Amino acid sequence: MKEDKTKIEFVDPIGNKLKLDYDEISPITSNTCVIVEADEQTGEEHRICMESGFVTRTSLVIDSEACLKFEEKCSELMKKVRANDNKLGTTWYPTFMQLPGVMLYISGTTPMDLMWNVARIVPIYGEERKQYPVPGSENQYYTTRLDVDNQIVFDGRKFEDALNKLYEIAKERQNEN
Repeated sequence: MKEDKTKIEFVDPIGNKLKLDYDEISPITSNTCVIVEADEQTGEEHRICMESGFVTRTSLVIDSEACLKFEEKCSELMKKVRANDNKLGTTWYPTFMQLPGVMLYISGTTPMDLMWNVARIVPIYGEERKQYPVPGSENQYYTTRLDVDNQIVFDGRKFEDALNKLYEIAKERQNEN
């Protein structure tokens, strides 16, 4: 019997098991690996490619004001590697996720060398805080930082593995508290 590869299972930080069906073919990977969810209140559809980690939503119309506003919160790399989907008429961006105690983000320089990074958020103590000033705020310093020295790096096509690691670390952090 052939295994059905259109379903995935992962555990969210709270521990609820979710079964998700892939709904569409990804314009990024050309594989059936996109999950589509609709916001019941607004009717807006959100899409995530579970292979590449790119996301879009119906309001991110190519070259729209919504894209410009969204890009205000994006890194230069996220803007550089965005992808226009002429079929949907939307722009796809790499995912950025932060959960308590952990962050998932993309690194690289071009679409060909993208990597997914999962890093813990760690406290900064004492005098070390002075190395991390809050921009525009005199005598204020960050109390946490991203532990990039110990980040876990995944190939750009291994988003699902990176996402699972993000949830695993978030669950560990939740259990610690």
